[in-house]
Parts: sequence; structure tokens; C-alpha cells
Amino acid sequence: MITLVLGGVRSGKSEVAEQLAGPGPGTYLATGLVAPGDDDFADRVARHRSRRPASWATVEETRAVPAVLARLHGLVLLDALGPWIANDIARADIDGLVEALRRRPGDTVVVSEEVGLGVHPVTEVGRLFADRLGEANRRVAEVADHCLLVVAGRIIELLAGEASGVGCAAPGPPPPTPHAPAHVPGTRHPAEALPPFPSGPTGAGRPRPLSASPPAAAGPTGDGPGSPSAPPPVPTRASGLSLGQAVAFLTPLGGAVQPSPSALAWFPVVGAMLGLGLGGIWWAADHRLGALAAAALVVVADLAATGALHFDGLLDSADGLLPHLPPARRLAVMADPHVGAFAVAVGAGALLLRTASLAAFGSARPWLLAALWSLARTAMAVTALTGRYARPGGLASAFLRGSDGEPAGRGVSWAIVAALGTMLAVGLALADQPASVLAVLVAALAAGGVAALARRRIGGFTGDTLGAAAVVAETAGLLVAVAVVR
Repeated sequence: MITLVLGGVRSGKSEVAEQLAGPGPGTYLATGLVAPGDDDFADRVARHRSRRPASWATVEETRAVPAVLARLHGLVLLDALGPWIANDIARADIDGLVEALRRRPGDTVVVSEEVGLGVHPVTEVGRLFADRLGEANRRVAEVADHCLLVVAGRIIELLAGEASGVGCAAPGPPPPTPHAPAHVPGTRHPAEALPPFPSGPTGAGRPRPLSASPPAAAGPTGDGPGSPSAPPPVPTRASGLSLGQAVAFLTPLGGAVQPSPSALAWFPVVGAMLGLGLGGIWWAADHRLGALAAAALVVVADLAATGALHFDGLLDSADGLLPHLPPARRLAVMADPHVGAFAVAVGAGALLLRTASLAAFGSARPWLLAALWSLARTAMAVTALTGRYARPGGLASAFLRGSDGEPAGRGVSWAIVAALGTMLAVGLALADQPASVLAVLVAALAAGGVAALARRRIGGFTGDTLGAAAVVAETAGLLVAVAVVR
């Protein structure tokens, strides 16, 4: 979900955005550039920093905002577009910003200055800044799910015009999400219920945080399900069992799709398809390139076929789960795009082990790869169906039953997914060699170990830990297979 929060100078737009984002965890993407001697702006930046919850990671980027935004996971609060435009008026990549907002899976709150509420420019550079910022605001509004205007601390929801038919979608309150808002001075305490925005172009109210759950049924005049002001459910691109959703979630193919829980049933099949494809590359390259070069090519092809998403999850999980950190800090570290020492060590070790294992076989084994890759995705699906989601929001939260972070438990049975995935993986292993079944068993235990570590360290799973479990399972399975079937 994309939410644009507009307002004039000192209107309270940043406080509203922070309240909407809630206590996190998430990433605060700051664009302000403090020039030497600008004590006033330095004081403003310091005030912003002081009121951010400890669970939020802060990333400061003054120019390459689209590239950084595209790499961030989970909830992001981008504050603000005005300083970003001012830092590089002519070359600020508005197209890139819009594309990053459209494609990233997590929720994004964007803060910007409404140029019509500011000082009117009298110089050429001032007019250029106003034009570029106005263009940026309009372009972001076109792809935003909700647009809010903050005037003197009061909030107005902006609706799309009938002629445009795009952006800042239809009348009605923004859909809520799971946690209570951070307390903002002058507003109600987080424990108090926040009323949704009244419908209509001039309705003023308070925002529900992106992670706040909807109220339960409250009778004919309440905000419960079926009432006129009840927020609509967030739709997925498709319903029911969807191979396309599973492919889009596990690979770069199909674009950014918010998958339904039933898509998990297809994870073992997608894993088998990936493994067979990589096995075909292995078989074709082995005769021409030699064992080592063919193994390296398969490892690189796997990164390309998965968009390096699982490997990125391994790196983030290594930095978040392995050091001694408090739980809230672990999640913030995992959301930070920067790579730490644990990630470098674990990532390099995984690449070396995977390449060496494949080279050690001496000949291609496509059925073995299909078995291990299928088992790894089966483990991801079972973890998502039985575990607790550790974040308040994110793409993998689409697998949940509701807003409390608990597993989906409906639409597809974890036992059925586990049984079908295990049968598929074991069958493929038997097609390779009976002893390969042991490699499948060890891969399952390795994935369970990662899930158990995540549950202990952060209280559940995230999309990163699912990816890490897949990579660890595949690597452990390859090592065992080398030992027993080579």
C-alpha cells in the first residue's frame, strides 16, 4: 500500500505520517541534507530523530532515493520529497521513484510538501523547484492508494477526480493494518481507538496506522464488518489456488503480486520446476565447460532464477539472527539494506559450499536438484502456514489469517502441503538414486533449524527467514548428497 501525506511547512505532516506508520519496526528513509552552518534545519532533523521509535532503522539518502527505496524491505516512511528534489533539481529521477513505489512489496508512507501552500518562488530556480516538486507529488498521487492533506494538524483525505480515474483511490477509509500507532503529542493515546476517515472529499479525521487492526463488530452504528464505514479488505491479484502467484513470489517472473495463502500449495511444484531447469543447465554445461565451471554457472543461474531473493534473505537473516541483539533491533537490522560482517561470512560460505558440492559430483544430477529445491519450498510453505509472522507488515504477511500475525490456517492445510511436497521431493530423489532420500531428509531438518532459530530470536518468521531456510536446506542437502551418492 502506498500512502502520500501532503502538507505545508509546520503543518504536522511528518507527525501524521509517523502516526500512520505506527511503532514499527520499519525503515525511516530521510532525504534532508544539513548544510554546514544551517543550525535551524539541523535542529529540525534532530527533533525528527528523537521521536522515532527504537525499532525503526534510519537510512539517510539525499539523491539516490529510488534505488535505495527499491532495496528496502517491509514498511518504509520516506520523508520527504521536497528536500530530495532540492538536493538535485534537474536530475531527481521521478520516474524511478514511481517505479520503485509500484514494485516494492512493502507498505510505503511518502511525505511531501504541497507546493501551493508554500512561499511563491520569484526566481528561475525557485520556479523550477516548484514545478519539479509539483510533478513529483502528482506522479506519486497517481499510484498512491490513499492521499492525505494535512492543514494545521487536521487531516483531509484527497480523492481522485472523476476525469482522471487514477490514484488516491475511491472514497472510503484506508484499510487498517495490525499494530497500534505511536503516540503523537496532541493526539489520542495509542490505546484509544482512532476513528477512520469519514467518506467524502472533505471528511477530516485521524489516520489509522498502516499496521492497526480493524475494530470488531460494533453493532449497527459501529465500524465492524458490514457497517458503512468498515474498511474494505485488501484484495489479492487472484484468488484460490494460484500457480502464478507462487511463481511471482518465488521468482522475478510475474511482477510484484500479493499472494493468497492458497498459493503456498504450489510452492513444492515451483521448487521442482526451478530444480529441473537448473539441472538442465548443469547437464548442458557439464560436457562443455567442465565440472567446476558448470557448477559455478548453476549457482549463478539459481541466483538469477530466484532474483537473488532467497540469497538476500539469507544475508539479512544472518545479520539479524546471529549477533547478540534485542528482538526489535534484529528486525530493524534485517530491514536495513546495508550488509554486515555476518552476512558477508555466511553468504560467501554458502556460495563456496554450493559451488564445491556441485563440482564434486562429477556429472549433472537434475533429479537431485529438483528434489532438494522442491523440499526447500515445501519447508517455506509449511513454516508460513504453521508459524507466526514476526513483522507488522510485509509481502509475506499476505499468508496470514488476519491482523494478529498468526498463521493462515485456512484455504490450504499445512498437513496436505507437507505431505504432497514430501511425496514430490522423495519421488524425485528416488528417480535420482535411493540414497538421495537421505539428502532430502537432512535438507528438511536444516530448514526446520532455521525456522526454530528465527522463532527463538524474533518470535516467528519473515520473508527473509523463509528465503534463508530455503538456501540452507538446499546447501545442506547438496553436501549430504555428495557424501552418500557421489
